Amino acid sequence: MKKPPRKKPLQKKPSRRAPATAPKLPLDPARILEGLPDGVLVTDSDWQIRYVNRALLQAMESSEKDLLGTPLHLLPDTSGLGDSSSELLHYLAHLTSSPPEQTEVKTVSVHTPERKFIRITTQPYRPTPSQADGYILTFADATREGEIDEMKSEFISVASHELRTPMTSIKGSLELLLGGYAGEMPQEANELLEISLTAGDRLIRLVNDMLDIAKIESGKMEFNLAHLNMAECIEKSMRSIRSLAEVHHVSFQTEQPENIPSVFADRDRLEQIITNLLSNALKYSPANSVVHIRTSSRNDTVRVSVTDQGPGVPPSKIHKVFDRFQQLEGAKKGTGLGLAICRALVEQQRGKIWVESIPGHGAEFLFELPAAPAD
Repeated sequence: MKKPPRKKPLQKKPSRRAPATAPKLPLDPARILEGLPDGVLVTDSDWQIRYVNRALLQAMESSEKDLLGTPLHLLPDTSGLGDSSSELLHYLAHLTSSPPEQTEVKTVSVHTPERKFIRITTQPYRPTPSQADGYILTFADATREGEIDEMKSEFISVASHELRTPMTSIKGSLELLLGGYAGEMPQEANELLEISLTAGDRLIRLVNDMLDIAKIESGKMEFNLAHLNMAECIEKSMRSIRSLAEVHHVSFQTEQPENIPSVFADRDRLEQIITNLLSNALKYSPANSVVHIRTSSRNDTVRVSVTDQGPGVPPSKIHKVFDRFQQLEGAKKGTGLGLAICRALVEQQRGKIWVESIPGHGAEFLFELPAAPAD
């Protein structure tokens, strides 16, 4: 009788235990903020300072007791900077009067006592759905970048001044020739002179735009403020650009209620803002389309919107359209400085400017200026 085969002993499978991991440490936001090399400041929705990290306290040689609960626009005085930080004071006052709806970056100069540049990043936040909005401000040293940008602006200003005089002379000579000063010219010569005059006008506009940018950035732009009727400024701007609209086969349509209050602004600069926005709309408008200009008032401000029927602004470009030398694809010729000048002139007059757009459905550029106080 055969013996039953012996069963092989069962082999234990190697255990597949998860490798040991380091225990997770709880993240402490306050510790992270205290360790940052840049200054961090947090305010509530009323711009009262609620938190300041160690780096900012050391830079300002202040204590939490001095700063917490202080209105943001009083920060330079509280920190002892005082009159040496007029640019910083002006910008903080602008922030509190025109709160940003998205992240905003600004570089300002201070004297401590040597001159330095600070890059301020302001971002709105909402910690929890039930908690009031506030703002996070980050202060970073940008002295090297500021000095380079200042040298660049100085070069642009000098070069522009040197270019404007000969360009004006060339333009005058071309106009005299076209007017028959040197006798009757052949048709072919007249055509070449007209082409040269058009190119000269474009160069002069570029030079003037560069000079305006240089003046604004250096703080040398002068403003003669007065009570102005917005409808009159819009009408004058439209007249100045109507011939260009006819060339592009684009028409203007306005909506201006009669009860719009006046604004307290500089007439030339206000008309420059409107003209630049209309020119920008023409650059992107297809033939036989309409540019709408609407005026309204709300919360002690006067709002103007310029809407075109062009391709619109891609979401990735929304935050760049007001930067210098920025032009979107499909634009007709321009300097790329018009919108940057608009933003600077609006902000210098205590206003704000922004763009709203759905790609493929045009773009709407809006700006607001404070309404003039009643006499």
